Amino acid sequence: MKFGSIVLSIGLAAKAVNADKPCRAACVSTAEGKECTFIVSRDEFASELGYFQFSGINGDCGSTNPTLGIEKGATYFFIQEDASNYYHPLGFAYGPDGALAEEDELEPGIRGPNSTSTCESNNSCPAPMYSQGVKYLGNYSNNALISPLTGDDEDPSDNFGLDDYEPQFFNPIYDWIGSETYSVSLLYPTDNDSKADFFYFCHIHQFMTGRIKFIDSNGDAINQEEDDVVIDYDYQVPSEYDQSCGTFGLDEFQLPNNQCPDKFVCNRPEGAVGKFAECVDSMNCAMLAGMTTNVNVDSAIALFNHQMIPHHQNAVNMCKALLVSGEADCDDLSDEEDNACVINALCQEIINVQNAQIQTMRGILSGIEGASQTDDCVVKIKSNNKKEKSSKNSKSDGKNSKSASSSSEDTPPVSSSSSSEDTPPVVISSSSSSSEDAPVSAPVAAPTPIRGDDD
Repeated sequence: MKFGSIVLSIGLAAKAVNADKPCRAACVSTAEGKECTFIVSRDEFASELGYFQFSGINGDCGSTNPTLGIEKGATYFFIQEDASNYYHPLGFAYGPDGALAEEDELEPGIRGPNSTSTCESNNSCPAPMYSQGVKYLGNYSNNALISPLTGDDEDPSDNFGLDDYEPQFFNPIYDWIGSETYSVSLLYPTDNDSKADFFYFCHIHQFMTGRIKFIDSNGDAINQEEDDVVIDYDYQVPSEYDQSCGTFGLDEFQLPNNQCPDKFVCNRPEGAVGKFAECVDSMNCAMLAGMTTNVNVDSAIALFNHQMIPHHQNAVNMCKALLVSGEADCDDLSDEEDNACVINALCQEIINVQNAQIQTMRGILSGIEGASQTDDCVVKIKSNNKKEKSSKNSKSDGKNSKSASSSSEDTPPVSSSSSSEDTPPVVISSSSSSSEDAPVSAPVAAPTPIRGDDD
């Protein structure tokens, strides 16, 4: 499977709402009952984090984070084989983003909103069952197709496999793609009378949630009323410029920009490499502007996070732009003899690991009393006034003395773009919250450790 440059077609609505008919899985009837399959992938260019994609009965469901439809009584398989799933273990919850937003997840001991089921008493409530290859990783079962039922056991298990599934998504990418196929099965029984929507989400990255509705055999939603639980944030939509780069948040940092030099990349060619260089100029400007910060609440930890977040964002954007350039196209990420595949695999780790770290840092900032998510001070770079410089030089020329530190003749330039003659002065503004060229804000996620239990 080719994993690299793609045509960026962003089919996102501005709000996290999908009013279209729910996307149906590809289903077959067997002796054991109805079995349905969604193939899961992720468009990493659709937002800062990327969004989930699903393929069902008619192929691609048509957008990122589509609303899915499931029938009660059918077994659903969510296949996470595609390499884009790396660092994105799928979860299911009764509220957006599950435990990452302190919402109840589908678990053996949780019966669901407005349900009259007694399943909580014997840990038989509907929950995802996590597998690797043909091996189910848990002990709980409400689905005999996957594993013998456990509801009648003397001490029914509540282990549905997440403890063994999620940590593997933190493994180095070569280990992850070399493992057997990861998949999640879900059976929502007909005798559970909950009709409320529930949600899929990523167990590692917050703000990637999407909606699931119960449907009838015709694919129509059973709950036709207005969504009873709202996703309380907008889906991000990259700007036209970001779509051309494959990045996020760079639109306001195209050069020229008064907080950045005229260029970061010299001798820029035409073509795809030139476009990549242009995007690098913009992302470096975004990082430079983002890393000019005040010391917030007299905290070294806050300062570290304010500095490190734009640094990480720059690494993520640089990798995304490289993938869009086409030079890192790769048919097999496990091919360690192909330089394009090696750099592509490296970028997958950079994108997914550092995005998770950004969310952790934002969560830490939210936990520091009085600290803000950003505390920008504007450092403006102005062009030199050559007449003034000429006048000052003429005054210096009238003197017989000269110092090694001020002589343009004796001081070697660092580079053609940063010589003493061309280096512009900087003027630091004390503004701590300037909106001019401010870095793009993002929702705040709580720190995301590897959880040690199924929650």
